[in-house]
Amino acid sequence: KVKVQFNSTDTLFSTLRDVNFEQVGAHVKARATYLKSVQDEKDGLQSKSVTEIKEYVKKLREVNIQQEKNLLSLHTSIALKLKSAVTDNSFTRRLECEQGMIQGTMATDKYLDYAEEVLCCSEPLPKVLRLLCLCSLINNGVRRYDSLRAMLVQVHGIGVLVTLSNLEKLGLLKKQESATSGISGLSSQIAAASISVAAAGSIAANLVAEKVTAVTGWDALRRRLNLVVDASEEERDGDVSYAYSGYAPISVRLVEKALRPPPQGWTSLEESLKILPGPLFQKQQEPKRVGLPWDITPPVCDVSSKPRKVVVVMFIGGVTFAEVSALRFLSRQQGGGASIVVAT
Repeated sequence: KVKVQFNSTDTLFSTLRDVNFEQVGAHVKARATYLKSVQDEKDGLQSKSVTEIKEYVKKLREVNIQQEKNLLSLHTSIALKLKSAVTDNSFTRRLECEQGMIQGTMATDKYLDYAEEVLCCSEPLPKVLRLLCLCSLINNGVRRYDSLRAMLVQVHGIGVLVTLSNLEKLGLLKKQESATSGISGLSSQIAAASISVAAAGSIAANLVAEKVTAVTGWDALRRRLNLVVDASEEERDGDVSYAYSGYAPISVRLVEKALRPPPQGWTSLEESLKILPGPLFQKQQEPKRVGLPWDITPPVCDVSSKPRKVVVVMFIGGVTFAEVSALRFLSRQQGGGASIVVAT
């Protein structure tokens, strides 16, 4: 095994790191075709004019053929490994189930059946928990949580209960409340209140509204923030959803809205943001300049030149490479007028 460190000086890597995994092979092939055309052009230089020869020499200075060939060979090997991984049956089934859950096209029972199958096949624990957490967040809980928890203990040992407890405390995993328990809880509250029928009706309406909001929270977010883009591959290439093959991360959609001027900015998301967990606040920071004896008056800038906007996006708890790629894409979509700095 050879350890290789990639950076932006590798032109092919700077392109590949931000493309969807389905398009890696096409980009590698296009680069190989380009290098071959440059190589073939060298054989026909005798029939070229002086101007054309100068253009070819200029092209050679920009492209180091031998170095590009070595890097291309390396990226081709990586692309083949990646193709082998993404065409594997286990990967395609997992991707189909996760996308079906997010898009709302797969029944919850079918999704949980797949989670049980993965669990029984002794898949790594993080993969199983990721499936369950995704189901819990979208459906406001896991329907067959007790049986799945018992299976987790049987397969991975009693120590997994500590992990499940931590996930429950974080709100990532919980048992889904049945409609019967909700009705019985409602009846007990009304009986204990000993109040008028009108007040009881008001309590019932509020509780029902809370339950509807909790159950349909994901559906509301998906529609309002356009998280699932049902479009062709060509149309997705012009949207941040390209990174996840049709799914736009909530974090990137929020940044996208924040970059827009009012009333399309944060104010248009007030109702949607209330659905997300955690507090919501906005603070406008005004720069304060303290006068000091050695202060120098800054030069007057050209009014016609707009300063480049710098946006800092801080993720608490980590960020995925796909989210970073989507934010890079968003920065380019801003016409170079916004530079996004990602921190975690």
